[in-house]
Amino acid sequence: MAYLVEGVVVVEAVFAWPGIGHALVHAIFARDIAMVQGTALTLGLIYVVLNLIIDLACRGIDPRSRMK
Repeated sequence: MAYLVEGVVVVEAVFAWPGIGHALVHAIFARDIAMVQGTALTLGLIYVVLNLIIDLACRGIDPRSRMK
């Protein structure tokens, strides 16, 4: 999942899906600082939340972590 979040711009370019990566690229070319900051913050939050969910799932699945 982390690689998909990081590569969202490439995925959207390949499949021609307008999304947050597409908006980020256009904001960079237009020098729209507020939009760049907002999309970077959103992508960062998505990355952190996905990692937290995966870490919690791994902790619940792995019996070795429940023994401590």
